[in-house]
Amino acid sequence: MKKKIKKQENKKQKVLKTVSKLKSKIAAQEKKISKIEVKIAKLEKKAAEKKAKKQAKSASAQTFTTSLNN
Repeated sequence: MKKKIKKQENKKQKVLKTVSKLKSKIAAQEKKISKIEVKIAKLEKKAAEKKAKKQAKSASAQTFTTSLNN
């Protein structure tokens, strides 16, 4: 009876070890993903700023030409 209990305890410990290892792997992957998401957000922000600048330039150029035409 004692042998069975020890075997069961050992199995539980092994399972718990593997679960904890998997949890740590998942946490590491989540960190990597969050870093990548931050980089993507920075790139999207830069692209949006460039687009806004281009639109502002074109808008100012249009107002300049309309003022010359009047």
